Amino acid sequence: MDIPFSFIFIFVVVPGVALFTAVLGVIKRKKTEEKLFRTGIAYLKRLRSLLTYIQQHRGLTNSYLSGNLAVSAEIAKIEVLIKKEIADLHSVEGWILDNSKWDSIVDHWLRIDARYKDVDAEANLKQHNNLIANLLYLIDDLAYAHHLGKLGLIEATDVNWRNLLFIAEYIGQARALGMGVVSKGFCTSVLRIQLNHLLVKIESNISPLWSESTQQDFRSFLKVIEEQVITDTPSITPAEYFKLATGCIEHVLSEFDRQVEKIQFHRT
Repeated sequence: MDIPFSFIFIFVVVPGVALFTAVLGVIKRKKTEEKLFRTGIAYLKRLRSLLTYIQQHRGLTNSYLSGNLAVSAEIAKIEVLIKKEIADLHSVEGWILDNSKWDSIVDHWLRIDARYKDVDAEANLKQHNNLIANLLYLIDDLAYAHHLGKLGLIEATDVNWRNLLFIAEYIGQARALGMGVVSKGFCTSVLRIQLNHLLVKIESNISPLWSESTQQDFRSFLKVIEEQVITDTPSITPAEYFKLATGCIEHVLSEFDRQVEKIQFHRT
């Protein structure tokens, strides 16, 4: 008995086409998601570098405006690196080029770069802090737009990568404030309060999962702030203090980089 064409069309051809279309849609969606993820990771790595350099610029310029003119060459080097990171970010086609927040961040940086020598240390710190806060907000927007989510899902013990950036920022703020103190050679009561507040935040975020040497570096940094910075006569040089604080930040960012590399490995 011949099977009617209408039967074949309705019960074989139509479902077959529907299934093929559905499978094609899933494959296309997965490719789009993978591309979105890869682009997001590329942005994240560059924004992390930009954030690091701007944080360093904050600390060094606060030292400069507090009387330590010896950091001029280091400031110039950091400004070159920031310019390069911005150019590299513009080379990644897509999301960031049409982002109004990014445009505002670049404009804000250019104004800081051009005018920081014409303002006092407090105003300079405030402008850098605002810029860094907006850069952290942009990174959050990036994570949402590119489905990055929590990069630490591979291991339940991993710290949320956003928290790592905030821990690095607490240390960065302590570095910037401390650079002003040790460059001037005295610590005001207001700066003591601000630095003590940051001490508490940093200490509460020292992870027991970090290596013993990393935890010891953090505790040494906190001890230096307590004993050699927030005192009547600060006794550590700006160069030594900057190096010590930067070492702690690098520990945190190394963990951040490890998480990013791990999630990339598991997605490929």
